[in-house]
This record gives sequence, C-alpha cells and structure tokens, in this order.
Amino acid sequence: MLYNMPKMDEINADTKVSTLFREYPETVDYLLSLGLCECKDTFAKALRDVSREKDIDLEYLLGEIKSRVR
Repeated sequence: MLYNMPKMDEINADTKVSTLFREYPETVDYLLSLGLCECKDTFAKALRDVSREKDIDLEYLLGEIKSRVR
C-alpha cells in the first residue's frame, strides 16, 4: 500500500490555498491562472473564500483542482 498517495477527498471547501501549494504542486499552475499566489493574504484563504472572491462556483473550483491531483 502506498501511504503518500494524495487523497482527493481531503480537498474540500475548507482546504487552504497554502495546503494546495505545499501538498499538491500539480495544482499550482491552475491556482496561478486564477491570480492566486504565494503571498501571505492568499495563503490563509480557504477554497470557499477563493470561490466567493473570484465569483467561481465552489463545486466547479473543487472539481478543477481535484482533476489536477495525481
């Protein structure tokens, strides 16, 4: 059994941007395309906050991010 495999079900509305940058580097290009960066203010945000601020449907955002996780 592989213990280091990412679990897509761990990514949810409460997942922080910092977690994605740190644990799911394959999502970074997509996050950057949304205008999210590694700055202090962005890192503390949860995906639900990002979806609200960027006017993106939360389920769509989660789906896009999960589709990039290997």
